[in-house]
Amino acid sequence: MLLSSALLSSVLLTSMLQSPFCDLCWLRDDSRKSTAVLAHLKNENELSERYLKPLVSKQKNLLNEWETMAGYKAEKPWLDMNGYHYKILNTGKRGVLIRKNNHSEDVVINIDDRAYNHDYYDLGNWSVSPNNRLVAIAENTIGDDNYVISVIDIASGNIKTKLCGEYADTLVWKSDEEIIVVQNEVNTYRPYKAVLRNINKNTSVTLYQETKPAWLVSAYIASDEKSILIQSNNHDTSVQYLLRKEELSIDSKAALRLVKPQKNSVEYYVDVLDDKYYIKSNKGGNFAIYTAQDVQREWVPIIQPKGEIIRWLLADRRIVIEEKRQGITLLEGFDHQGKKVFSNNLSKAASVGWMDRNTNPSSQTINIRTMGLSQPPAWTKLNIETGEIVSSKADIYNQFDTENYVSKLISVNHQDVEVPVSLVYRKDMLKDNSPVFLYGYGAYGVTMRPYFMPQIISLVDRGAVYVIAHVRGGGFKGDDWYQAGKGVNRRNSIQDFIAVAQAMKQFRIASSAQKVDRDILALGSSAGGTLVAAAINQFPELFKGAVLQVPFVDVLNSMSDESIPLTGQQYAEWGNPHKSEERDVMRAYSPFDNISAQNYPAMLVRSGLFDSRVPYWEAAKYIARIKESSTANNPYLLVTDLLSGHNTDSNKALRQQAMDYAFLLNLTNTNQ
Repeated sequence: MLLSSALLSSVLLTSMLQSPFCDLCWLRDDSRKSTAVLAHLKNENELSERYLKPLVSKQKNLLNEWETMAGYKAEKPWLDMNGYHYKILNTGKRGVLIRKNNHSEDVVINIDDRAYNHDYYDLGNWSVSPNNRLVAIAENTIGDDNYVISVIDIASGNIKTKLCGEYADTLVWKSDEEIIVVQNEVNTYRPYKAVLRNINKNTSVTLYQETKPAWLVSAYIASDEKSILIQSNNHDTSVQYLLRKEELSIDSKAALRLVKPQKNSVEYYVDVLDDKYYIKSNKGGNFAIYTAQDVQREWVPIIQPKGEIIRWLLADRRIVIEEKRQGITLLEGFDHQGKKVFSNNLSKAASVGWMDRNTNPSSQTINIRTMGLSQPPAWTKLNIETGEIVSSKADIYNQFDTENYVSKLISVNHQDVEVPVSLVYRKDMLKDNSPVFLYGYGAYGVTMRPYFMPQIISLVDRGAVYVIAHVRGGGFKGDDWYQAGKGVNRRNSIQDFIAVAQAMKQFRIASSAQKVDRDILALGSSAGGTLVAAAINQFPELFKGAVLQVPFVDVLNSMSDESIPLTGQQYAEWGNPHKSEERDVMRAYSPFDNISAQNYPAMLVRSGLFDSRVPYWEAAKYIARIKESSTANNPYLLVTDLLSGHNTDSNKALRQQAMDYAFLLNLTNTNQ
């Protein structure tokens, strides 16, 4: 059979881009049904289980500690919608969604019941109809990025309609019988088409379809609850279409209006209140808040912060923004003309705060979630008229006293760049040989917040230092920090991580004059797996051990294959291997392509068989190559969850985390 010239060119290009390690290509099976592949994964699981079996008692000890430590949880604020208050009550493993008003309290969804017969379950989203009689839910029982959407009669529990196939978890009610959902592209999982569905008539119409492979479609309802925005965006550009609920019907999509034409590197996000438009946009360079009487005409800037807007909230009399300035998060309130009313600092030593669970624009107060590495989570209610705190209630943990711990934000200087580092340790447990648990991510502009977790406290109670490296490529210092570590700059994030590891190896408190040499135990998940694995390739003996969860380690191969989900949308983040200069950069750091004969540290690598973001075969190939190449006699364990995807069921995830920590602790002299 002769190939066309176009197809032949494509085949040759793919061959040229592929890694030389094609002896392991047989581990890729898109169907997830190959007998040989499944047998290999099960065998690796058995080998790993055999090694980890002696650590089960340590795993159980950690789980028991976390359960014992859990005490009083401050009551989570209710969500206000359509005249009701909503909240998920943790009555079982996952709980029930309830609602109440002045007259009644009802169960909307019994999540425990719906998850009962599934090894994996995720309630991706839920939304109640305007008349409060129906609830739409998006559920996933496999672990990929396709959801099943069901519309349920709340009173009877009967399913009115069920949409199976390729759907994102977007749910936007247009009316009591019409809902907007977003379909995923077959095989790629790309959300690409917004559809208006009539539940009673079982009919639908396409509102918008995006053909560009790097663009993603979403939808949301504005604060006035009368306007809906259909959005398409890539990594740095967005375009939106506005519609008014009363103008849209299942028979016509003429009401869909383009807000502003697409312009490269310009993003805008529209909200509506009291027939006035408010827009967050970077059309002037930096993100600012604009206002307009007609969204298709002139936008007037009213808030131009010195830092970057992380999120914003539109209320009846106020605009509240979270602003980030060089790693410091500020909560600032303005009137609708842009006059600043208050400013609060949400960042203290290794702590963080953000707006959460605010759904009522007419409320005079907003909810803020705060916590730190040694500061238990709290719900704080703030008066947005004055900026004053109305109330604050913190979680209480058993056998925990924040005074016993030190948490701080420090900097590690690397090539004239100050890399922020959050860390926590226990005062009376820190020794000269205390190990360092070093966590990193560094991609997509994501800021790894210094959350409070009993799991971390268990580590520092054993004498460990827990550290988060806020490397370039993440969002800790804003967009410039992100840009400095993405794409062709990816190596910067890796070098930052190595610099932090080297500094923490010598970390000591002021009272200690003795030179120290600490074990470094690295942790990375997904894109963080790229970071950690690439750093290990360069300095394997710097690390005592590592845990990689669903790691993106076969960068060059995956980014060269557009049949793999998400590849077409990720070129800006990781580089485009079809461009020679970018391919050279990717080849230089891609973890799988740079494995060589050297002393690799002990590793535990986890993956999910149905992962649609980072395919399971990346971890399988990676560990196989490490086993072939390493000159050290260390354990290299692969554990593939055959019943999940990129994310794991929350209860199972906790057990896995306990085993991950037991594995790493077992490599040290720490009291376990």
